[in-house]
Amino acid sequence: MTPQQLQQSIDALLDGQLSEADFLTLEAELSVNPQARQIYLQRIELDQLLSDNYRSDAGDKRDQETTPAMRVATSAGPPRMVSRTLLLTILAAAACLLFATTLAWQILGNGSQDLAAGIPSTASEEQSAIGFAVLSGQAQAVWKDQSLKKGQLIPSGIQHLQAGLIQLELFSGVQLVIQGDASFAIESPMQVRLLHGKARALVPEAAHGFQLLTSEGQVVDLGTEFSVKVDHSGTQVEVLEGEVELHPNVGEMKNLITGQRLLVDQAGPVSNQPGQPISVVGPKEMQNRLAKQQNQRLERWQNSVNELLQDPRLLGHYSLDGQLGYSRVLPNGALNQQVRNEIPPIEKLSRKSVASQGAIVAAQRDADRWGRDQSSLDFSPVGSRVRVLVPGEHNALTLMCWVKINSLDRMYNSLFLTDGHEVGEPHWQILADGRLFFSIKPDDQDKMTRDQRQQQIYHSPPFWDTSLSGKWIMLCTVYDPDQQQVTHYLNGDAMSQHPIPDHLIIKQIKIGAASICNWSEPMYRTDPTFVVRNLNGSIDEFAIFDAPLSGQEVKQLYQSGNPYLPLSND
Repeated sequence: MTPQQLQQSIDALLDGQLSEADFLTLEAELSVNPQARQIYLQRIELDQLLSDNYRSDAGDKRDQETTPAMRVATSAGPPRMVSRTLLLTILAAAACLLFATTLAWQILGNGSQDLAAGIPSTASEEQSAIGFAVLSGQAQAVWKDQSLKKGQLIPSGIQHLQAGLIQLELFSGVQLVIQGDASFAIESPMQVRLLHGKARALVPEAAHGFQLLTSEGQVVDLGTEFSVKVDHSGTQVEVLEGEVELHPNVGEMKNLITGQRLLVDQAGPVSNQPGQPISVVGPKEMQNRLAKQQNQRLERWQNSVNELLQDPRLLGHYSLDGQLGYSRVLPNGALNQQVRNEIPPIEKLSRKSVASQGAIVAAQRDADRWGRDQSSLDFSPVGSRVRVLVPGEHNALTLMCWVKINSLDRMYNSLFLTDGHEVGEPHWQILADGRLFFSIKPDDQDKMTRDQRQQQIYHSPPFWDTSLSGKWIMLCTVYDPDQQQVTHYLNGDAMSQHPIPDHLIIKQIKIGAASICNWSEPMYRTDPTFVVRNLNGSIDEFAIFDAPLSGQEVKQLYQSGNPYLPLSND
């Protein structure tokens, strides 16, 4: 919406002459455009000021006159004046409501449309952290009553690790490795309670004074590394480097330095050099183990990709896969595979199974989901996209990507959009409220009713909120006209399935020139809110198939490419 259009809409609203359709357009603009909200507020304040001046001259009429905009939030009955304070309250409440509401857009022009609901919702609001430590890694971990994942905050209360190893990073900077079977609770960034099991703490200078509590007393760190074991015999403390204070429930405080061990039971200190040293790996060794396992997961994925490239249904597979350098070409593995198999050059782009290489525009290289530098593409910079050409016509479609979303700060956040929006062309994107959007533009939509045209849009339920910010997820959408079904997937599991109405079945899908994570040659509108669609996030793998993958095949893609999934020998 241009500034002139915005001003005209506000004036029409104040005059009580704004149509319902234009009101929805204005409401949507205010919900996504802070500058527009400021202009609206200033215009309302000016209108109120003029009304106040008029009422001061009109005497008793002041209780009967008000503006249409000030009556929006009033209940049915005689019009009444809204005070400035109440007006500001209403505007603030309305803004909050708009950010939590999804609107349906319909843009008509030359019989064309692009429908979406795209109001920034509460998913864009920053969630408050609940917890004091992050799970930074785990090996062969078995949790009781829950399953915690890498990067997740440790919940409050007692946690039970039945087996395996975990590494925690406390907000104080303390690194803690816990070995199961163990029960523990993170009570603050500077205090952990160990009910039973073994733990090893590496404490930085900034966290000196960190406390580890047991049923026999508390260990206070004076720097830098120590281990604790709690079992039926009591609490054993061992200083690996530095010094700690041991405050038993019974008896005097003890200072322990590097190499010293002490066993304490309910009656107090028992032995200065008890039994065997506490055997639990430290944070550094734990990281080495995790790195080795991640390399094994990476190798598993690379092997699965090599098999995938043999699939005749594959139109394109785009991944940097650790290729360093400054090339602005994103390789299509399917094309490269056919080149290796010595397919004549004339067939490279004439066969439906081959798409072009990708041309990287503005996107910057970043770390991929395996932690390798320069192996994903960050599309946050304005104008970012990858340009591809997918020739031919196709009677079905599967789109898949591994994506890390920072935030959904656009009305539409592109995953894959064809240039323009012509008949038979697919659009795949994420709405600001966290729903996955897929459509293929039908023919003869000029002859369809509004409801029929809206049926071409297939929305998943909201799946994204700020708890997923910065985390790698796999998205997939399958368009299967033979089964008359569209299925949206998140991390290998179906989120939703949608029937394709008879009048919207399309078996001549055309892609042509298209963009990954943006929209080239946008149609219908020219305002930035509608046109700018580059994803605020990164992608490190993108695949297109000219066939509908089964649910099991989608699950296999996720399992083979999941950087967090335990290995069989984890």
